[in-house]
Amino acid sequence: MEEIRPLLTAFASFRPQVSRQLRLMLEPPGLVNPSQRPTPPWELRLREEFFSRFGPALLPVPATLETSRLTLALTLSTRYMDDGIREAAQELFSAPAFLASLTLSVMVYFAAWLAPEPLFSKTFAATLTVRLALLVGLVELGRLAQACMRLHHEAEIATTPKELEGAAERFGKSVGGTALRVLVVVASLGVPQVLPKMPGGGLWTLLSPLRHAPAGGPLLDSITTVQVVSNGTLLVTGVAAGTSAVSICGELTACTMADTKGSASSGGPRLSTRYGKPHTRQNPPHNEAIEEELARREAAGHAHLRKNKAQQDARGRDVYDPTPVKGVHFRKPDVSSVRPDGVRQNTNYVSNPREIQRELDAFDSMLRADPSAIHELYLLNGTLVRRYIPPGVSFP
Repeated sequence: MEEIRPLLTAFASFRPQVSRQLRLMLEPPGLVNPSQRPTPPWELRLREEFFSRFGPALLPVPATLETSRLTLALTLSTRYMDDGIREAAQELFSAPAFLASLTLSVMVYFAAWLAPEPLFSKTFAATLTVRLALLVGLVELGRLAQACMRLHHEAEIATTPKELEGAAERFGKSVGGTALRVLVVVASLGVPQVLPKMPGGGLWTLLSPLRHAPAGGPLLDSITTVQVVSNGTLLVTGVAAGTSAVSICGELTACTMADTKGSASSGGPRLSTRYGKPHTRQNPPHNEAIEEELARREAAGHAHLRKNKAQQDARGRDVYDPTPVKGVHFRKPDVSSVRPDGVRQNTNYVSNPREIQRELDAFDSMLRADPSAIHELYLLNGTLVRRYIPPGVSFP
């Protein structure tokens, strides 16, 4: 309780506490915006802070977090935590702003661990992952992420309060003191502008009893990407060439360094291949953008996930441009999937703005080949260049 008291005060000043009475009102499973409830202004501000640090959510985010299934399950889970942490968890989880930030932590940060070889390309998330790995270990982080994802899945498919309670119980019993501290740190550091600076080392004091403070100091600020590869190694890129692994990874022996050009002793950064072979080894950010988008679509229930493969319609039949440009009869969308409503959705990314016209030509070609599909073109930074939505098709 002593450790969390400053947090409670800070979050309460941002969003006053409400009654602890818990009302279980389950909407049908799968609804992203139940009853079209408007998002409260305080929550909009909190989301903006969180996404600016961690990046976009990998799971569908409901219109209001306060009444979401995941939030309800997190609140219920404190009943089943160990005696030594239950009181502190119940106090924290009763603060609406903290609970909203914690829910976003699951949908954004811990959801990124869903991939076989998680990649954190947002600088803050990458640096945070290294620090947490130093303090609690990769195995502990991975287990907590798995527990969070299981809770989200079970909460989403629950149709009765009893089923939701069961999901909350399994999660609560899996969360020990270390895991709770990690949840607190991730949720709180996601909204730095909301919280005042805490004395005495800040939030890292919550984890300090577990291990020595991480080595590296200012060097941690130079990290750009972190990937947890299948053999348990933490691949860190963006660190200045010549920096030794021990100076930044401290006691974490399974840590490999790469310079800002992405070269490492293993021959370069490992590229995510969950959904298919690398799009190109010369442009890792392009490949990772594709993998992250496919992961989001899989979580949203899309089927027929395809990475850089020949264009098909919703039925899986190859389609061709009736008026090909420069002899190109078919295209390979970076990302392609079929939505739960049966509509094909194709997306391409532009890495180099100087190639925008070429990509626009490809966009028009894909549209001619399949006017019944949704087509999108984005810059690699997430800026939408063009989108086509077929008549009669809804798009959030």
